[in-house]
Amino acid sequence: MTPEQYIQELRRAIRSLPPKDEDEAVAYYQEYLGDADDPAAAMAALGTPKEVAAEILANYVGRQETRPGIGVLWGVVLGILAAPIAAPLAIAAFSVVLALVITVLSVVFSLLATTIGLAIGGIGMVVMGILVIGQDAATVAWLIGGGLVVAALGLLGTFGMIVAGRAIVTTLARWAASIIARFRKGKQS
Repeated sequence: MTPEQYIQELRRAIRSLPPKDEDEAVAYYQEYLGDADDPAAAMAALGTPKEVAAEILANYVGRQETRPGIGVLWGVVLGILAAPIAAPLAIAAFSVVLALVITVLSVVFSLLATTIGLAIGGIGMVVMGILVIGQDAATVAWLIGGGLVVAALGLLGTFGMIVAGRAIVTTLARWAASIIARFRKGKQS
């Protein structure tokens, strides 16, 4: 790790300090590393940037003349109070989203099953019409004609539901991927 990288990590770790105090601490360690004959040995003697930051933050909080701003106090209070509420709310939000996804997929699947049933029923009507060919001509025409119409509607609906199902599943997958990407991005910063 170079001294510049060390200072960048240190600055990120103490960014919760007021800007003036942050700049003073960073300037001190930049000067310390700049004056060192062997910066690598100096960095090793100091410890990791996170260790140095923890010491800086502990000293900052321990100073008598330092009083954190009202924003810092509110942040600490809200963080403490929100901890027992945030996890259940996140679980509830996840559950609601999951339930909506399952509902949408269930509706698509049930509509697909309905259209397949229509196609099979229409084919069954045509077969029944063929089987009763020797009987009343009107019944035969109704069974074969109606069966062809119902089978056509079923096949058309099945094709439409397959296309719609693919589009919905693709959209849900992209949506889930974007949420996961945001979550990972948030954890890295």
